Amino acid sequence: MTTITTGLNMGGPIAPPGTPEDIDYSVAPEQVSLWQDAWRRFRRNKLSMIGVVVFAIIALTAVVSIFWTPYTLYQQGLGDITDKFSAAHPLGLDASGRDELSFLMRGAQVAMEVGVLTAVVTSVVGIAAGLLAGFFRGWVDTVISGITYIGYGIPNLLIAFLILFITNRPSIVNVIVALSVTSWMDMARLVRGQTLALREREFVEAARATGTKNYKIMTRHVLPNALGPIIVQATFLIPQAILFEAFLSYLGFGLPAPDPSWGAMVSSGLSDRFLAYHTMLVPAVALLITLMAINFIGDGLRDALDPRQAK
Repeated sequence: MTTITTGLNMGGPIAPPGTPEDIDYSVAPEQVSLWQDAWRRFRRNKLSMIGVVVFAIIALTAVVSIFWTPYTLYQQGLGDITDKFSAAHPLGLDASGRDELSFLMRGAQVAMEVGVLTAVVTSVVGIAAGLLAGFFRGWVDTVISGITYIGYGIPNLLIAFLILFITNRPSIVNVIVALSVTSWMDMARLVRGQTLALREREFVEAARATGTKNYKIMTRHVLPNALGPIIVQATFLIPQAILFEAFLSYLGFGLPAPDPSWGAMVSSGLSDRFLAYHTMLVPAVALLITLMAINFIGDGLRDALDPRQAK
């Protein structure tokens, strides 16, 4: 087919009149990147967007609690535990007459610190171990996989108890270390599997042929192409860490008083549930909402970053 072009930049060649196909060459399909397409998919998931809003509110509450709370954590005797909700105490008081809202706000700070920092530490350790095991294979893979299998054979709660018992100083750092030691294996196995699949791809072979060093191949070629599953796994690590920390605090192995933790608040409110149910219900609901919001975000990311999903 012969086309007629003009000297002006009109957006492409123009088909001569009378041609059987009337094609508009001036309109090209929009080109989007993988991440732009994933963001579009994620925005269409209403539950995930609700989760983002709720998580943002909780994170903002955690930041505000660093600088301000309605009452200090050491302020006791503000009233009786049976006092009704009021403007001065919207969520009531605990058995010591302390403001529940102030403790709830600081508990959000503890949850965000433990959840996010544990996810970061776990991801760094797991990604490094998985890359080394999957890329080099051989004895490196054998050693790392052996440590992973041993870790799976020991209950996570027992490992956390041992670490907290050895340190003998309950703190956020020790809790994060205990949680990271018990949860890095899942990330390592995921990254190892992704690395084994990617190390034989053509672009990796081309990088080897040009003399690129191994660490550059892992960080510039293998890791960027495995980021989708890694981001999803890291997102799910946050609620796991928050729930595990709350469980440790509920058992009395978490942060020492008066450092707030939603798990410790539930534990202390359990004995007063018949006298004032809100002391147990308020932190439990806060924990439930936080976990659901982050899980909704993780589900949305998993669907958005899965190329097999329909557009």
